[in-house]
Amino acid sequence: MTSNATSASSVHTLPALQTKPIDEAERLDPLLEDDPASFDLVPGATNGPSGFSLEKRSEQLFSREHLLEIFSDPSLLLKFTSFLSIKRPKSIPTLVYYLDALKAIKAINYANAVTEALEPIEAHEFTQRLPQRTVNPVLEEKTQKAFNELVKDDLPAYIAHVFVSVVSVSIQRRVTGTLPPHLREASEGLAEVFCLTDPSRPDNPIIFASEGKLCLATVDACSD
Repeated sequence: MTSNATSASSVHTLPALQTKPIDEAERLDPLLEDDPASFDLVPGATNGPSGFSLEKRSEQLFSREHLLEIFSDPSLLLKFTSFLSIKRPKSIPTLVYYLDALKAIKAINYANAVTEALEPIEAHEFTQRLPQRTVNPVLEEKTQKAFNELVKDDLPAYIAHVFVSVVSVSIQRRVTGTLPPHLREASEGLAEVFCLTDPSRPDNPIIFASEGKLCLATVDACSD
């Protein structure tokens, strides 16, 4: 996920996983102001000179840097927060803890900046020596741990949610005949692409998959 200025084919930046709120009818169209080859999700791999690597792109999608990009944009943070509120409400306290702790750290940094900007006054000796910087390593450690929890547990769930949502819209529009002609070939056989895993076993292994090239959704095993 990047801003609109990011090249979708670059392996050094994050793809546009989500964008500013748009109409449902335009959800599957390319981000023309970004890259004609870029959609809401990672574009298909090519063998061109760009050196695109699906493995590298996957690492970027699930990285700390990706979540930082989401937090840096208010509209994307709102979408992420809304997802947690609806799908993962137990994670909301962790998110609130992180954001509040981050505010505290920024307040400390601001106070330090103001302190460092104080000019000594010749007539007053007590102004010649600046106060020491305020640091709170315990708060910083707790902030990072909260952020790591969001990266480990909630970012993967959010990415899967975005993928499944876009695929669902594509299938729905294809069934109803409202899918634009230039997207019909790209979505050919999309409904038949699936991946089944067993979450009751370690590492949630794949137990059955279609012949398609991509696993676009995970279906939890049903105990009954």
